[in-house]
Formats: sequence, C-alpha cells, structure tokens
Amino acid sequence: MKRLSLFLSLFLLTLCLNATAAKLTDTAMNQAAPDFKLKDINGKTVSLADFKGKTLVIDFWATWCEPCRNSFPAAKMVVEKYKNDPNVKFLFIDTRETDANYQELAKKFMADNQYPFYIVFDEKSDDDKMDATYRKYVMPGIPTKYFIDGNGIIKYKSIGYVPDQTKEQTAADIEDLIEKVKAGK
Repeated sequence: MKRLSLFLSLFLLTLCLNATAAKLTDTAMNQAAPDFKLKDINGKTVSLADFKGKTLVIDFWATWCEPCRNSFPAAKMVVEKYKNDPNVKFLFIDTRETDANYQELAKKFMADNQYPFYIVFDEKSDDDKMDATYRKYVMPGIPTKYFIDGNGIIKYKSIGYVPDQTKEQTAADIEDLIEKVKAGK
C-alpha cells in the first residue's frame, strides 16, 4: 500500500510540475523591468537603459545549472536568427555562482561550446551571494528568460527548460515571444 501511495504522489507531483511549466512558458507580465548595472565578460558596465528602444531577451543562468546548459543550443539558434536585427538584443546574466573562478568558468564554457552570447555577471547582494539582479527580478529559479519591450516593460517570462522539446521547438517558442513583443502584444 505504501508503494502505491508513493507512486500516486510522485505521479501527481509530475503532473503538477508539467502543468506549471506549460503555463509559465507564456506568462504575460506588463510590469517595469528592474534596472541594473552589471559588468560584461570584458569588464564593461551594461545597464537596462542601454537597450532602450529594443526588444531585449534576458536569460538568467549559471555555469553549474544543467537545465541552463541544456537550453543553450536552442538559445544559440535564436541568437543567430536575430543577429542582423538591430532591434532585438540578448543578454545572458550569469547569476548565483558559488565558485571563486566563475568568470573563467563562464568564459571557458562559452568558448568550448562556441556560444555567441553577450554575458554579464550578476552582483553580490547584501548577504554576499551573487544574486542581486536575480532577486530584483524575483525569480523562482534558473533558467528564466524575460522578454522586455523597448520601453523597459517586461511583457513575458519563460521559466525553466522543457527536456521533452527539441531545440527547434524550444527556439520556436522563444521566437514566438520575441515576435509578440516586437508586435506590441
């Protein structure tokens, strides 16, 4: 009886998690994006204001995060599709790192996988954790993507990674949200 109860509990939990992920993929928000000033992989300061007038996709990730790493092939497809569109920009915020060499790990990971991502590093919060911007965006976890319009309004967010989808399906989902933001929806 205990086995059956455990099985049913796990089954229901799986259904809930899948339903939650499906709902959150296209969560409309319409709220102001919190401002930030972060250093990029070369030490240059980047802020939200730098993307005024552009559709911006922010992808929060970490080098230790397996779902983040698994989502990157699809992200690469989307970044490459929009590379010649001056009105669509991508920002990959490396957050919640615990390793002292996180910047080197991020650089190596990008180089090893030939990811053409624009990387910035989150700042430390008051408790000395590398998650100040992560906290401003009130995130439940990573990976999480925010789709921001040219006025700095978060239009959509996408939480997590769906392992059942192909990279092409995931890329299509991201592209759909970008196109909605571009169209003012």
